[in-house]
Amino acid sequence: MTEQKRALRVGVIGASSQIGRPLVPRLLAQGCQVLRISRDSARARSDSVHVYDANNACFAPPIEAADALISLAPLPAIGAVLDMAGLLGARRVVAFGSTGRFSKANSPAAIERDFVVQQEQAEQLLSSRAKDEGIAWTLLRPTMIYGAGADQNVAFVMRIIKRFGFFPLPWGARGLRQPVHVDDLAAACAAVLGEPRTHGRAYNLGGAEVLPFPELVRRISRAAGRRPMLVPVPQFPYRMLIRLAQLMPVAGFVRMEMVDRMYQDLVTDNGPAQFDFGYQPRVFSPGQVCP
Repeated sequence: MTEQKRALRVGVIGASSQIGRPLVPRLLAQGCQVLRISRDSARARSDSVHVYDANNACFAPPIEAADALISLAPLPAIGAVLDMAGLLGARRVVAFGSTGRFSKANSPAAIERDFVVQQEQAEQLLSSRAKDEGIAWTLLRPTMIYGAGADQNVAFVMRIIKRFGFFPLPWGARGLRQPVHVDDLAAACAAVLGEPRTHGRAYNLGGAEVLPFPELVRRISRAAGRRPMLVPVPQFPYRMLIRLAQLMPVAGFVRMEMVDRMYQDLVTDNGPAQFDFGYQPRVFSPGQVCP
């Protein structure tokens, strides 16, 4: 009589996040035992969420061990994630970064350059500590994320279109975009978990389509049930619109540098991910929102 294989115990840090919501069902469907982990006790509203106490190096409720950790937290938190891995004996870590590590490298904004430095330092820490501690790591860097209705790109554009019926666009802004759905990122995460070829590697992940920014807005308009209406605006007045938008709570995150990036191509090569773990993202589908 053959011995039954033990279910893989996987800790998911940020299970309620954009990617976490579709990821957890995928892991469960693969036969994994999922441990929902949070670093913030104020956000843990369920007894099924294990809160990590960094000061006392413990979890509440307690966790005895885990085989792997998936971190959906911002990458600069990777030090705490590796601490958790050591505490739980996890020898596998999958984490998420951002392709903004490259696209914001020459930004005139200090806050964006600082973002790049933090990403670079976190990636180096992941690589060096994992090597020293015998942990097999994989880093996934998405492009423009959408599909949970909570992002600051596609969902934000859709809110503007639904409210005003049009979208203002700076003249000549035709930068390419490669939006990637949260469920495709969840599928990628579940796929790399048990794939040895992904150990010690980082992958940039985009969607299946590359679209000029105006076409991106047209697709979002149709998904919102509106006739596409793009209003071209000269750059100077557009920047004034941005300053006004910054005064609104829902648009406080908007910065002038985002205007400049509308002219830039922000795309990536999915080839390595397709080859190593069969990554197959969908075409841009702004109407497909994960619950």
